[in-house]
Amino acid sequence: MTGVDPRDRVDVLTTETREQVDADSFADALDSEPVRSGWVVVAFTFDAAGRVLLIEEPWADGWLAPGGARKPGESLDAAVKREIDEETGVEASPVAPRAVDEFTFEHEGTGETTGWTLVLFEAIADDPTIDRDPSVDDEEITDIRWFEGLPETVFNPELMVSAYEQCVNGP
Repeated sequence: MTGVDPRDRVDVLTTETREQVDADSFADALDSEPVRSGWVVVAFTFDAAGRVLLIEEPWADGWLAPGGARKPGESLDAAVKREIDEETGVEASPVAPRAVDEFTFEHEGTGETTGWTLVLFEAIADDPTIDRDPSVDDEEITDIRWFEGLPETVFNPELMVSAYEQCVNGP
């Protein structure tokens, strides 16, 4: 799936997010792995009982789907599989992309923009065992849990709730 834009599929939810930031935040964004990559992948991973796997990080104002930046030459499918495993220890297989968000930072002073394309996948856990201590490695994950459904507080609820419904109810 390298180089293949999931927005070419008719059943993918497509959104745009734009955030105005100050000069320092814009400089940080320019130096970030997601901007350098151009692609970020996350996944709602489900187990056989229909539970969804989510993580908690200190910067987020709610639970979020595990994920991260695609590495050079890596397919989007391979990136999401790797990110789920790295962040949770759960081995999973991507089913399909369910949502794409074009995320843009805008420098509030100059109007300059940068960002990435976020692809949210549906995935199925090959083994639902959470095999990772959230306090180790370079990740800032504070908790990893299986939920019966989306909790009340999720990061970026406008996108996450709609994408979750795409996964659960079908496109």
